[in-house]
Amino acid sequence: MTYGTSPVEPIHTLNTRSHIVLDLLRDYDGLSAEQMMSEIRRLHSETINILAEKNIEYAGLRSGLVPQMDRQEALFLFDSEETGSSLYGPDVFDHLLPVLDPRTTQSILVGDLLGDNQQLILDILRESLQLARPFTFRHGTLIFGVYLNNLTDTSVERLNRELTQFPAYIGYIPTTFMSRAKIYASTTMAGFLLKKGKTLIMSHEDDRSNSENINITPYRLEKHGYTIASLQGIYQSIFLTFKIERPVFPADIKDQEHSLNAISRSLDPPTGCKVLLEEAKHGYLINQKLGKLKKAELDQLDRVQIERIIESKVAENYIYNLAYISTHNVIKFNIMLELERVNGYPTRVTAALEYLPESKTLRVITLH
Repeated sequence: MTYGTSPVEPIHTLNTRSHIVLDLLRDYDGLSAEQMMSEIRRLHSETINILAEKNIEYAGLRSGLVPQMDRQEALFLFDSEETGSSLYGPDVFDHLLPVLDPRTTQSILVGDLLGDNQQLILDILRESLQLARPFTFRHGTLIFGVYLNNLTDTSVERLNRELTQFPAYIGYIPTTFMSRAKIYASTTMAGFLLKKGKTLIMSHEDDRSNSENINITPYRLEKHGYTIASLQGIYQSIFLTFKIERPVFPADIKDQEHSLNAISRSLDPPTGCKVLLEEAKHGYLINQKLGKLKKAELDQLDRVQIERIIESKVAENYIYNLAYISTHNVIKFNIMLELERVNGYPTRVTAALEYLPESKTLRVITLH
């Protein structure tokens, strides 16, 4: 399988959880897998070119678009009734933006705590919220959340400390590891900004030229020394929006299929594939990655046991860093594996996997 001999830039992430254009092209316009692959690659190439015209290198956005093993994620919560304004979102950002690290690349997602099951929301807050001040729960829709990724331990502590000066700030929920709170956040937080240093990448209308840079929201972003780089929403939503990790729900199967379709004509979801850890590769991991295997408590397992563990974990997350290497005809992607340990926090391991559609196999390239 090839689709050209020129190098194809890896896709950090492809997000169709909340954007239906690729579904429409495939299911209603009847595009074939090959046509869909061409269309996805075209849209991705256009995204790269639009960013380049704004002096933004797509490759440099990776740490804000995919999960990072050694970084934290957190959901910061605010009582909208305590902001003193009906425009509580802009008020929250007036306090948040000044305390963000101006050097980092990170995604910023936002949303109210929506849902009919208010008891579930209250239970999640009780079990996960690191409370900053006394708070009375009235309704989830009165709580505004800001989800941040690519945080250090120090930055989480500093944000929590600085935001405590804002009367509307309730506290934060650690969401680095899988939890009921993280899964819930994945259903209610929506992509808003991708921060690259002091530049905020955001969407504007699809009928507005990509040559413009405009803040179409009431948020006072420029007030805090940030530069706006905007582009049409179709590009921002699909290629520049971070996906919070969660198990693969039935509604997510199409998202996985589109991700694979970006690098392959085959649409078999990875959840149905067997994992292959070759003996030579297993030996390499034992010799070269023993520290990582020990930390993940995989060092005493044989290669078949490790294969079964990876197979089970593939159904628990999304795939990213999608790449096709034409010179070797290799289709590959990464997935973050969260492994429970007997003592201490879970361990996160990145698995690089080669996709072999003919045999429905995922061959382990490496673990790191």
